[in-house]
Amino acid sequence: MNFDEHSANYSRQVDQALAVAGLPHDFFFEAKVRHILEARRRLPAKEVRVLEIGCGIGLLQQRLRPLLTHTWGIDPSIASLAAAPQGGRGIAADGLHLPFADESFDLVIAVCVLHHVPPDQRAEFLAEATRVTRRDGILTLCEHNPWNPLTRLVVHRCEFDHDAVLLPLAESKRRLVAAGLGKVRSRYIHFFPWRGALWQRMERLLAPIPLGGQYVVDASRI
Repeated sequence: MNFDEHSANYSRQVDQALAVAGLPHDFFFEAKVRHILEARRRLPAKEVRVLEIGCGIGLLQQRLRPLLTHTWGIDPSIASLAAAPQGGRGIAADGLHLPFADESFDLVIAVCVLHHVPPDQRAEFLAEATRVTRRDGILTLCEHNPWNPLTRLVVHRCEFDHDAVLLPLAESKRRLVAAGLGKVRSRYIHFFPWRGALWQRMERLLAPIPLGGQYVVDASRI
């Protein structure tokens, strides 16, 4: 998928696709930031270097950088990077060829990216992400849950998801292990369309059940 043609109206297209769920785009970012920060708290370093693979127009980085100041992003879409807010740290690069030295980052994240990577290139993508992750660092993925019918409807309605090949949690976990990672942790998220501490507690209780709209899985480089 060439995201250059979608960069100018990316947020509008996402909001249109999510209209069927009656939820704003921000709702989903809030949950992702919570889970990324949970992964960060498991890292021993006082300051961590973070890489977002597939940062697009910088929507997640806008939310992460005030909390994790040493955050960088890469994306192959130059138009998307140009549309990001000023002051962003986005680099034009392909996830299969990251322009960083081995073990450059403590935390590497890819949010709703892997389903755009052709299945025959996913092992190479994760091997490269693992290469730039430091020993005892964490690689975190967030992906759509293909077993959730509402998720599949949203993906079907989204213009830039027409090439998406959704992958179940079991595949993501298997691929992380095959990339040489361990201590795999996962949970399903987005069970409820409401904010608040009560619903977050309920989601934690339901996390093992494959009904959430998306899932988060991470693993440590060992």
